[in-house]
Amino acid sequence: MTGETRPAHAAVPGPDDLLTAVVETLRDEILPQAGGRSRYLLKACVAALETVRRDLVAGPERAEVEAAVFAALEVQDEQALVSQIRAGLTPERFARVVAELDRRTDVELRVLGRG
Repeated sequence: MTGETRPAHAAVPGPDDLLTAVVETLRDEILPQAGGRSRYLLKACVAALETVRRDLVAGPERAEVEAAVFAALEVQDEQALVSQIRAGLTPERFARVVAELDRRTDVELRVLGRG
């Protein structure tokens, strides 16, 4: 022992760590042995867990960006924005909406690891 003390919580894996471990176990150890329908179902489960993990990690950043987009567009939420779009937008408003939605898309792509 080095005499170094670690916080008690340092050894406790977080939700992201747990999901990563489950995904890796399913994908790397169980999936190669599966066949047919079981293989398909395991792939679907792995994809779902990866989505949950990604959403868990990115959730706070997504929420911040979404709130900033709605504030910049002076709408309360996505439904209000959809209503405005359906009612028709001026060219200037359309350009502003596109720019803000592009900003939101950039965050989504970064979260997905494609940006």
